Amino acid sequence: MRAIRFHYRPVRYLLTRWASSRRPAAAVGPTSCIRLDEIEAPSLPAADWVRVEPALSGICGSDLAAVTAHDSLALEPFGAFPFTFGHENVGRVVETGASAGWRVGDRVVVNPMLSCEQRGLEPACAACARGEAGLCRRTMEGRPGPGPMIGYNPAAGGGWSGSFVAHASQLHAAGELADDVAVLIDPFASALRPVLLQPPSAGDVVLVIGAGTIGVLTVRALRAAGWTGPIAVLGRYAFQRELAERAGASTLLASRAEAYEWAAALPSATLYRPSLAPRFVEGGPSLVYDTVGSERSVGDAIALTREAGRIVLVGAAAKLRADWTRVWYRQLTVAGIFAYGSAPFAGRRRDIYDVALELLRRDGVGELGMVTHVFELEEYRAALRAALDKAGSRSVKVAFRGETGG
Repeated sequence: MRAIRFHYRPVRYLLTRWASSRRPAAAVGPTSCIRLDEIEAPSLPAADWVRVEPALSGICGSDLAAVTAHDSLALEPFGAFPFTFGHENVGRVVETGASAGWRVGDRVVVNPMLSCEQRGLEPACAACARGEAGLCRRTMEGRPGPGPMIGYNPAAGGGWSGSFVAHASQLHAAGELADDVAVLIDPFASALRPVLLQPPSAGDVVLVIGAGTIGVLTVRALRAAGWTGPIAVLGRYAFQRELAERAGASTLLASRAEAYEWAAALPSATLYRPSLAPRFVEGGPSLVYDTVGSERSVGDAIALTREAGRIVLVGAAAKLRADWTRVWYRQLTVAGIFAYGSAPFAGRRRDIYDVALELLRRDGVGELGMVTHVFELEEYRAALRAALDKAGSRSVKVAFRGETGG
């Protein structure tokens, strides 16, 4: 079968980082670590596993960070190569182990996290035992071997291919959800869990930095979780801001300058301009969700958040430099939240995928039309260019079509 894989070669990786810093599309050029390979389909690791043929498999921001060689080298000890991309998946079961409990033809979405349960490890680590699968300490052990999740695990494979394998516990029935909505389950969970773990309280002023897939879904998650207060969104492109408004944003900010002016205009707020340091606002928004995770966005979050406020890192922030003075001087809380695990909802803790599916079914996310581009596997260079060039392609969520896709 065909599979889009990442081959880690340090020299190529560094050349790609250098080239893509100057022109993002260079990430799929001659120095690229990405190849479309012909490989054997992964085998079922045990009787409680299944094989899934993807219908759609999304391109995530974390995938693009690997493609452009801008992911964090701190994650290298948890990597295994070459891996097949694709952790945002909707598809159909095409093979089952004897005790998997699923049937061939079942249409499913797949939680990609490979923690103690999926690896057959007993007793579970302390994190898994308390429902924090994303904090599993044993992602290099057991079956299917090294690699923390589908899409980054060579033995399990990923959705940018003909098929991958998954443990029965990772599957959730897709039901009546259309493929282009069901494929959003993973990014929606990535936005929803931070909202549920760090929700707004009465009187909060909420700012969402970024209006890409995760930013828009953070707005939708806030509304779906019951927040009726104002939500300001800082979005780079007009089409992103329009989508954020349809998702429930009440204030749209087109530039960093507008964001600082908006924050400074809040009641009792003041904008300061130090002579030798970046500007900042006292009395700005009390809750900021940073869905970008860049050096600039984190710096803006620190500069804009009011004293004793909260900054929630929803985007995959990696290595960056920032002036942390206001974090201690104004007693800011900074929370980083990974997508996988449980979260409080409707009075009890539940798996975030179960909650995300429930809200996707009832909240009209499909009306947003977030899957804007779909490509065949052999068009992977064009697909990645579209995902990287948001201004030129007006892309939101880009996906690959699998063998079962329409």
